[in-house]
Amino acid sequence: MPAFDAFRELVHFVLSLTIMREDGGVLLQHGPRGFDLGNIVGWFGNDRVPLTDGRWLRVLVQLYLDAVDGGKLKVETSLFQYQLDEDAECWVFRYDYLRNPADQHPASHVQIRGTLTETAVVPVRGPLSRVHFPTGRIGLEAVIRLLVEQFGVSTNEPPEVWRPVLAVTEMAFLRIARRSISGPQA
Repeated sequence: MPAFDAFRELVHFVLSLTIMREDGGVLLQHGPRGFDLGNIVGWFGNDRVPLTDGRWLRVLVQLYLDAVDGGKLKVETSLFQYQLDEDAECWVFRYDYLRNPADQHPASHVQIRGTLTETAVVPVRGPLSRVHFPTGRIGLEAVIRLLVEQFGVSTNEPPEVWRPVLAVTEMAFLRIARRSISGPQA
């Protein structure tokens, strides 16, 4: 399917310009529903992409062709998680998007693995990592910028090369990105 392949190529290109290690990449895998569903995952057959800082970015984008909307390529779910190890035992933050969330969590949210310094505040669900902070829809470009500018992950190309590319691809994403409310519809 050309739309799936084009999306995979774009994700690979953006990661190659920026934070992905030279031996990394992303694959397109088709799911059990056949060729109307595809997953963008890490090169090694899992959902992890090696980064230039020796850490990992979990990347999972589940795509489908919407027959009702003229066969447009749409995102069912996406996950971007910065982690210290390949096995995700030590992760730092995670962005999730679920087109149709199954529970009360916001469709678009971030989770942070950390410790609250304000001990008078205790989340209902336990540790801070279990709190789903509502966000707007976050694209890969925003995650890349966060990793480079706030976590010091080095890039493969200088800023004058990758910044304009991220600006163009993120603007295109924002024009078509589905926006959800911060909780269940009913």
